[in-house]
Amino acid sequence: MPIVVGVKFRGAGKVYYFGPGDVQDLAVHDHVIVETARGIEMGQVTMAPKDVVADKVVSPLKPVMRKA
Repeated sequence: MPIVVGVKFRGAGKVYYFGPGDVQDLAVHDHVIVETARGIEMGQVTMAPKDVVADKVVSPLKPVMRKA
Protein backbone atom coordinates (compact mmCIF):
# COMPACT_ATOMS: atom_id res chain seq x y z
CA MET A 1 0.00 0.00 0.00
CA PRO A 2 1.42 3.40 -0.95
CA ILE A 3 1.86 6.18 1.61
CA VAL A 4 -0.02 9.32 0.55
CA VAL A 5 -0.77 12.84 1.78
CA GLY A 6 -4.17 14.44 1.18
CA VAL A 7 -3.90 17.97 -0.28
CA LYS A 8 -6.73 20.43 -0.91
CA PHE A 9 -6.42 23.47 -3.16
CA ARG A 10 -8.01 26.89 -2.75
CA GLY A 11 -11.57 26.89 -4.01
CA ALA A 12 -11.68 23.12 -4.56
CA GLY A 13 -13.63 20.80 -2.32
CA LYS A 14 -11.86 17.65 -3.46
CA VAL A 15 -8.83 16.18 -1.68
CA TYR A 16 -6.03 14.99 -3.99
CA TYR A 17 -3.40 12.41 -3.08
CA PHE A 18 0.33 13.09 -3.42
CA GLY A 19 3.34 11.09 -2.31
CA PRO A 20 5.24 12.64 0.62
CA GLY A 21 8.56 11.98 -1.15
CA ASP A 22 11.56 13.24 0.83
CA VAL A 23 9.52 15.85 2.73
CA GLN A 24 9.52 15.01 6.43
CA ASP A 25 7.12 15.94 9.24
CA LEU A 26 4.05 16.80 7.15
CA ALA A 27 1.06 17.59 9.32
CA VAL A 28 -2.54 18.68 8.77
CA HIS A 29 -2.80 22.42 7.94
CA ASP A 30 0.77 22.61 6.53
CA HIS A 31 1.00 24.43 3.20
CA VAL A 32 2.91 22.51 0.52
CA ILE A 33 4.12 23.01 -3.04
CA VAL A 34 3.13 20.25 -5.50
CA GLU A 35 3.22 19.74 -9.24
CA THR A 36 -0.20 19.22 -10.81
CA ALA A 37 -1.47 18.87 -14.37
CA ARG A 38 -1.90 22.67 -14.35
CA GLY A 39 1.65 23.34 -13.17
CA ILE A 40 3.19 24.03 -9.77
CA GLU A 41 0.58 24.95 -7.15
CA MET A 42 0.29 25.51 -3.41
CA GLY A 43 -2.17 23.48 -1.37
CA GLN A 44 -2.95 22.67 2.22
CA VAL A 45 -2.46 19.25 3.79
CA THR A 46 -5.83 17.90 4.94
CA MET A 47 -4.75 14.33 5.62
CA ALA A 48 -1.47 13.40 7.33
CA PRO A 49 0.69 10.75 5.62
CA LYS A 50 -0.91 7.30 5.80
CA ASP A 51 -1.22 4.04 3.90
CA VAL A 52 -4.02 3.88 1.34
CA VAL A 53 -5.33 0.97 -0.70
CA ALA A 54 -3.66 1.02 -4.13
CA ASP A 55 -7.09 1.06 -5.87
CA LYS A 56 -7.76 4.57 -4.51
CA VAL A 57 -4.54 6.05 -5.95
CA VAL A 58 -4.24 7.39 -9.50
CA SER A 59 -0.90 6.34 -10.96
CA PRO A 60 1.65 7.75 -11.20
CA LEU A 61 1.51 9.40 -7.79
CA LYS A 62 3.14 12.83 -7.93
CA PRO A 63 5.34 13.86 -4.98
CA VAL A 64 5.15 16.82 -2.64
CA MET A 65 8.00 19.09 -3.74
CA ARG A 66 8.47 20.98 -0.47
CA LYS A 67 6.72 22.83 2.34
CA ALA A 68 5.59 26.34 1.46
